[in-house]
Amino acid sequence: MTGLYLSYTFDWSVVPKSFEFLLRGLGITLRITVLSIIFSLALGLIVALVRMAPGPLGMLGFAYIQVFRALSLYVYILFAYFGIAAAFHIDLDPITAGVVSLTLLNSAYMAEIYRSAIQAIDPGQREAARSLGLGSITTFGNVVFPQAWRIALPSLVNQFTDIIKDSSIVAVIGTPDLMYQTIERVSFYQRPFEFYTTVGAIYLLLVLIVAQVASRLEKRLRRHLA
Repeated sequence: MTGLYLSYTFDWSVVPKSFEFLLRGLGITLRITVLSIIFSLALGLIVALVRMAPGPLGMLGFAYIQVFRALSLYVYILFAYFGIAAAFHIDLDPITAGVVSLTLLNSAYMAEIYRSAIQAIDPGQREAARSLGLGSITTFGNVVFPQAWRIALPSLVNQFTDIIKDSSIVAVIGTPDLMYQTIERVSFYQRPFEFYTTVGAIYLLLVLIVAQVASRLEKRLRRHLA
């Protein structure tokens, strides 16, 4: 086994030769990531509000969170792509199946983040807003949510980075994303170290960019809401 490692010769020239394929896959990865983040943010907020409602509605939100946090993304993707098609004859393309799976999983986590942030706001602020004649929707949109968003942002950013990393799993259903293209290039050139090192660096760069953008946004929010 040691001899096999010693006999491996590096050839980084295969990476530039595959730049077109990797760039194409990166575009698909970014598309899946952005769509999943947008839908997860919106659906997560809705689920959080439902979760905080009294009675059966609140139990429905609780059930949603527990169910979609219980299983792995791998299971969701296979179910969305193969299971739904077999049971209901609804054929989702690989990109749609990936976005749906990522959205369902991450919206459940984001719902809990939203809920914790909203409940952290002093109830006295709601009462003060209502005493000024503001309605419930206006109070939430202008008073509660801006402050809750600032509190939730660091945890939401963690979910953003999880979406970026988890998006690589969509390759299992043939989605031509960055990971899929990388696997194809590895199979073609038989250069696993070079390609997997490259794709690892690309994912790391994406995560660092998101973290940097979020940090600047958090500073801006802190300045405006201070």
